[in-house]
Amino acid sequence: MSGLALAVVACKGETVVKIDPTTQTALDNCKKDFEEQKKLIATLQEQNTQLQTKQTTAEIVVTIEGNALTVRPGKPGEPPRPIDDKAAATASKEFLDVVRKSRGAIQKCYEQALKKTTGLQSKTVTLTVSASFSPQGAYKNSSFAPSLGDTFDTCIRSVATKWVLPQNSPAMTFQAQVSLTPS
Repeated sequence: MSGLALAVVACKGETVVKIDPTTQTALDNCKKDFEEQKKLIATLQEQNTQLQTKQTTAEIVVTIEGNALTVRPGKPGEPPRPIDDKAAATASKEFLDVVRKSRGAIQKCYEQALKKTTGLQSKTVTLTVSASFSPQGAYKNSSFAPSLGDTFDTCIRSVATKWVLPQNSPAMTFQAQVSLTPS
């Protein structure tokens, strides 16, 4: 009978829920971490916006023709950007090295295009490669001329997306020529 009396007494009082102190500490830490992460995300988004804005204003185009480099503003009508000739030459050499290392993959793309386009089989094609990189050396975009068909264009773009320059490179678009010959 005493067990029944306890049950009745417990039912009449208000239920008080107490969180275990360990659980409360973990919850407080989780909330604190969450707020810190929100602040970090906001800071990173702001920095990302600033970097993207800076990239477009400082971009230049470097055209590589043999041993000659032609440097011009990134967009027509923009004033010339001051650039260190040594930095442009170094970045251009690094770009040519990246393209040279991809030569086998580029040739495979060309050979795939040869199988689909019979008119290419007896020709040597001079491909103009244009690729843009951020100041951190990350690949941004590329274009290739002439177009050798969808198969080639898709293949060569997938090759170009793997290109990376050293982080200290100025934001640049490089243009170079690659000679493609049927093997």
